[in-house]
Amino acid sequence: MNEPGDGQAALSSAQPEPPPDCPPGPSVILSALVVLGSFAALFQIDIPILRLLRSHNLSAIQSMGDLGEKLGNGGTLVAISALLLGTGYLLKRQMWIRTALDSLLAHGVVALVVNSLKHLIGRPRPRLTHSGGWQWWPSFESGLDSFPSGHTSATVAVATVLARALPRFSWVPFALAGWVGASRIWRGSHFPGDVVGGMVLGFMVGSVFNGPLRWWGRSAAQALVRIAPAVVLLTGFFWVLTHRVADPVIDSMLVASGVILVLAGWVLQKLWPRRLATGRAVAALVTAKSLSLAGIGMATGIPVVIALTGLLCLARWTAAAISPDSRASLVWRDAGLEAAGALAAVLAIQFLKGLVPLQ
Repeated sequence: MNEPGDGQAALSSAQPEPPPDCPPGPSVILSALVVLGSFAALFQIDIPILRLLRSHNLSAIQSMGDLGEKLGNGGTLVAISALLLGTGYLLKRQMWIRTALDSLLAHGVVALVVNSLKHLIGRPRPRLTHSGGWQWWPSFESGLDSFPSGHTSATVAVATVLARALPRFSWVPFALAGWVGASRIWRGSHFPGDVVGGMVLGFMVGSVFNGPLRWWGRSAAQALVRIAPAVVLLTGFFWVLTHRVADPVIDSMLVASGVILVLAGWVLQKLWPRRLATGRAVAALVTAKSLSLAGIGMATGIPVVIALTGLLCLARWTAAAISPDSRASLVWRDAGLEAAGALAAVLAIQFLKGLVPLQ
């Protein structure tokens, strides 16, 4: 005879799994514009960065690049997934088995998508790029398959799935994936734009396999919104690092404006009551965080980075202001700590400006 709770347990287990949260349409569109705009900005400096790398002797880090290439190799990634799969069977860990299978599927799917895009776009590899530009033109020739980076996309896809089984150490697979992506630039195998493109595709495909496949559209949209800040961060890093300050007076004014925006965000968080139950509190929190983010972008003094940061702030504000589900993910943290971090970022930007100028 069944216990009283058995019927309810069976009924609850039979209920369909709820769909993942889907960010609102305006936020997805704005995030897509942020990513596309970042690609357009990176393509403007890809070739100058290539020339800069060719003009310096990077033999000291060449060995690190070689190790990164081996780590991002398809055989290595399959071996890692197979090792996790075998360990899961031996220890009878269903979570490990499921994660290993999902990582293998994500690896296969991202390989198909990336290789299709490579030949559809036909961008020359850095070693075959000698002019000041390149054309979008389908090609099946060897060497005309630079965008996006296959090593990066596969590694990020597998890392995104594996991070699910490492809740406390999820940063480890992503750190290794970042190493692989950086190595593709060090070795001259890819442009920075190729690596960022591979990162976006890998994260989106990996995120799809981290949830129910029937909701792949929602998972991909959510991944696009989540990856947009990282894309802007990398784009801003490359632009700040490679461009000197053109006008010190204007740059000082923009830095001062950035500091004011960061402080305004801190004041707004300190003054507003910490009640997430009301829409006004959500709007105040998102506005405060957006002000800090806008301040960091303003401090770069680079118009394209400022514009991309503004779009990103609008996308984040739209996601929290429109979507009721997003309110649950908002948490009031130490406003002073966040402001200190933002001010530290503004200070770091000043040291990075024009550190390795292109001209």
